[in-house]
Amino acid sequence: MMSDHTTWFMIDGKLNPNAIAALYAPGMAEEAIMLLKGTAYEPIAASGPLLARVTRRSELHALWQRNAAPLYFAWQFTSVLPPYDLAAYWRRRLLFNAPMGRTLWLRYADSRVIARCIHQNTFPAGFWQGVSSLQMSAQHQEWSLPETKEPLAWEEPKQDGLRAFFSLNERQLASLSSEETVS
Repeated sequence: MMSDHTTWFMIDGKLNPNAIAALYAPGMAEEAIMLLKGTAYEPIAASGPLLARVTRRSELHALWQRNAAPLYFAWQFTSVLPPYDLAAYWRRRLLFNAPMGRTLWLRYADSRVIARCIHQNTFPAGFWQGVSSLQMSAQHQEWSLPETKEPLAWEEPKQDGLRAFFSLNERQLASLSSEETVS
């Protein structure tokens, strides 16, 4: 494990169609990772989720402050996980078991979805254990990650793959919808 906290942006490539090219431009990301690359979903990997490792000197910070492409509705977090482990960590959080045997994709690369989930306390125990800090936008304060009062029953799986490790109930699913679509 890396000992330093590294800053990353989580980017929804669907909201930012030219994000990959922009992230690889000089002065932008130190590293970019398409989470679906190397999976059965590689043909849609550019649609995200995308990770971009940045330094404070990166031009991406100014774009993020303006909520501008390629960081439209992106959010920032820090982690001590090395890049490969971090990519595996987020892949394990992409699919969720839902009621009636359904498997759903969580659009966590869109900060609006994450904000709703945080506001509604949607995330299961263990979801945030690889994240040290989180900020939805430059206009928001850093979010305080939930404290664990008891030892987590969740242990991070060793395998790296797209499988549903977490479950959501109907209340949690409803919290994922924007308020105007919930009746």
